[in-house]
Amino acid sequence: MASRRPRRTERRTVLLVTNGKKTEKSYLTRLKRMVGNDITITVRSVNGPPETVVKELRRKRPDISCFAEVWVVVDHDGTDRRPFLDQCQKLDRNHRRTSVHAIVSVPCFEVWLNAHYGPVRRYQDQAEAGRHYQELTKLPKKQCKEIPEDFPWDAMAEAAGRCYLPPGSLPEPDTQGECPSTTMPYLLRSLGLIQ
Repeated sequence: MASRRPRRTERRTVLLVTNGKKTEKSYLTRLKRMVGNDITITVRSVNGPPETVVKELRRKRPDISCFAEVWVVVDHDGTDRRPFLDQCQKLDRNHRRTSVHAIVSVPCFEVWLNAHYGPVRRYQDQAEAGRHYQELTKLPKKQCKEIPEDFPWDAMAEAAGRCYLPPGSLPEPDTQGECPSTTMPYLLRSLGLIQ
């Protein structure tokens, strides 16, 4: 009797795209190292506003049809991101085999990072959220866009419940929530990093 080859398991392919040059890209790159072997993650950074990111994805650079999921991570930065969210939904509808999701952090990605340390505050703008991040991390001002060595990566599940103000709740997927909030927990759930 001939021996059978072991079945090759199909790996889920995920593209994480951000227009954040430093903080978001560092965080997403770390997530790549944390996921199981059944997921292959590619992290890309695109310079420019969120609409430029979508434009690049439409131009097939990279060709998103090669991925099962695409997650576009952007900041609100004081700008209504509903037109961007509409563009992502259209991109999702145009790709049958690829799910396209948008994550908007209001006012900025530091809301998500701050939630790893404890409850977020009512931030007036991204500068205030950034100051809170610097206060929590004790990073010097020149390094305020970095993720410290002692970042509490093991607090992701708790951060999911602290990334918005009570009595509110986590915004729906692919939406722009109230300030402060982020939809990052949906990405982490999809990657199996939190429940």
